[in-house]
Amino acid sequence: MKKKWKSLLVAPLLFGLLIVFFSSNTESTELIYWEEGTKLTWDDFAGKPNYAYKDISALTTSGIIHYMGCEDGKITYRLRSYFDKSQSWVKKEAYTDHHLRHEQVHFDITELYARKLRKELSEREFVCGQEKEFETFIDNFMVQWQSEQMNYDWHSQHSMKPAKQKIWRHRIAFELSVFDDYKYVDKEKPLK
Repeated sequence: MKKKWKSLLVAPLLFGLLIVFFSSNTESTELIYWEEGTKLTWDDFAGKPNYAYKDISALTTSGIIHYMGCEDGKITYRLRSYFDKSQSWVKKEAYTDHHLRHEQVHFDITELYARKLRKELSEREFVCGQEKEFETFIDNFMVQWQSEQMNYDWHSQHSMKPAKQKIWRHRIAFELSVFDDYKYVDKEKPLK
């Protein structure tokens, strides 16, 4: 049985959006997996601020890790949304509850798209040998996630429009509840 870990997309967020791909066979202790009721704190932003980015006050790096294997002729997978503490950072001027709520919504959007992806994959079947098609499907789906993150920043003007940010916060919370049946459930060993 072939198994691998892969980070689908890592997106540093807030006042900009960058996309990076990476694969890893190990798990980082610097990752926080999204859990119901658990919120980010500024202590979670352990990365060193990049002062070359004059217009960026904080950066959230979140993504979706998937575990893939082949069992009984079918591709098996597990998806988990995460926040990378070592790659996320904040400058002193952004240490406010308002900015932290903005960052939390970015992480919540990542979880929402992990749930949407689980739903989409539950309605499809990929057989062993279709790993490339499986990866292409996921990559194409993740473009929607990128777009949603950028739309959030655009509509909230990177947290500068509190009323718009509040609307997004409530909308994403509502959508998370709609896709509650697709939240992560540890059926095997934990990813941590």
